[in-house]
Amino acid sequence: MFGLGAPELVVILVIALIIFGPNRLPEVGKNVGKAIRSFKEGAEAIKTDVENSTGMDEKSRKELTESLTMKETRDELSGLGKDLTGLGTDLKNTVSLDSSDSGSKEKDAADVKEATETKVAKAPTS
Repeated sequence: MFGLGAPELVVILVIALIIFGPNRLPEVGKNVGKAIRSFKEGAEAIKTDVENSTGMDEKSRKELTESLTMKETRDELSGLGKDLTGLGTDLKNTVSLDSSDSGSKEKDAADVKEATETKVAKAPTS
């Protein structure tokens, strides 16, 4: 319950018996039970009103959250795919510029490496 064990409850009942007496104790117990029941019903009514006003229950909120997370992930992957496509095009253009010049091959390789590092650094991370 509230961290109360049997010895604590016995002490509370003895004190209530001393304060209210044996004649009024059943009436007090009934009133306390009604108050607790009323409180529970009120809390449940508030919970129902909140769920009805938002139009969502817990399951719907979870599904919406998962759907939004999946959409964000899909958008990030789409952006990453576009970056990789652009990187492939850059690599293809860099390699095909001047393949006959052996001195520029080393320069082209360095340009490809630099372009790759730049594209990867700009790629979104999750």
